[in-house]
Amino acid sequence: MPIYVYQCLDCLIEWKENHGMTEEAEGCTRCDSQKIHRIPSNFVNLSKKLNIKRKVGDLTNELIEESKEDLQSQKKELNQKR
Repeated sequence: MPIYVYQCLDCLIEWKENHGMTEEAEGCTRCDSQKIHRIPSNFVNLSKKLNIKRKVGDLTNELIEESKEDLQSQKKELNQKR
């Protein structure tokens, strides 16, 4: 069952309820007011394929190579100072 978020227009609290798509909340859980509205929720479309051209370890390999270059430049600086 989907989870819906509601807000009371009288006491301004928010709460979550699980119910079917065609059902509605009866009233506020705190003050029993009937002046409530459902807050629109965001959703994610997981069926859409992402266009990723990188392999899993590419970012790690780039970081390793950058670190090697940094280490080499630091070694050169230390040797020049000696």
